[in-house]
Amino acid sequence: MTHIQIRKLIENGTDYANREWWYEFDQLPKLCPEENAAKRAQKLLQQFALLTKNWNSDLNSEWTVRVFYAAKMVLAASVMAQSLRFATTKNLRSVSSYLQYYTVMHSLRAIMFTNPNVDWNDGELLQATHSKTIYVACSEMAHFDRNLSEYVKKAVLHLKAFRELISYRAPSSGDKFPKPDFDVYDYSRCFLEIAQFQSELLEASIEKNVTDSFELDQEFTQHVTDVEIEGIHFHDNEDWYRIGYLVRKHPRPTNILHIMSEGHVEDFFGSWCADDEEPNSFNPDEDWRILFDLP
Repeated sequence: MTHIQIRKLIENGTDYANREWWYEFDQLPKLCPEENAAKRAQKLLQQFALLTKNWNSDLNSEWTVRVFYAAKMVLAASVMAQSLRFATTKNLRSVSSYLQYYTVMHSLRAIMFTNPNVDWNDGELLQATHSKTIYVACSEMAHFDRNLSEYVKKAVLHLKAFRELISYRAPSSGDKFPKPDFDVYDYSRCFLEIAQFQSELLEASIEKNVTDSFELDQEFTQHVTDVEIEGIHFHDNEDWYRIGYLVRKHPRPTNILHIMSEGHVEDFFGSWCADDEEPNSFNPDEDWRILFDLP
């Protein structure tokens, strides 16, 4: 029995927006009217049904990889958020603009990867520009609350501009410029919850409409394990192990929360720990759940 099956057996669902969910949402109910979330859930189910009623090997492989990547964005955003908090306590303001922006950007990418209206396009989705990521995520948010979407877009573009100012213009005034009134931690948690919301609806649609079983195609899983940037090839043994587990044990998409095993989470954060336990060094194990209720 896989870790996914075990967790589905032992965990209890929570009620929200006229449905039962695996994840207990925190920021989404605070920032979005529940009736809007209920309407959006119904619409997303219709959109996912267009995929799942025509499910095949390619779609199965594609969406497993997309959800796996979304889970990695949850983990990456969480490391960035903890790094931001650590930098703030140490007055490392020169890196704060970078950490704020990428905490948000990873969270927005999770929305994009799990959205049924964004094409895979032979894996080009994984290389989507920042502008496209912001557009897609904010367009999705508009279905939950238009005012929220407009506010987020304006704030994220401000964070982007501020990061570029510090990175490329090296202002003599340091970082003493107006900053958006934007809680990076609370809003990033909301973004990740929207991604989880989408992934749970995808899983529900699969359970309703898909009866056949499929293997995961290496043409898709290789997007997880191997990356080439500027002609330089990177192979990730840890990602190879994690996606290999899904290939062998659970070759179909599940929701973001359940696709991550406790071991994956522990190893992801552990990879950013100091080699030696030095006093006052950054420790990403301190708060795994800074943005998302990880297993």
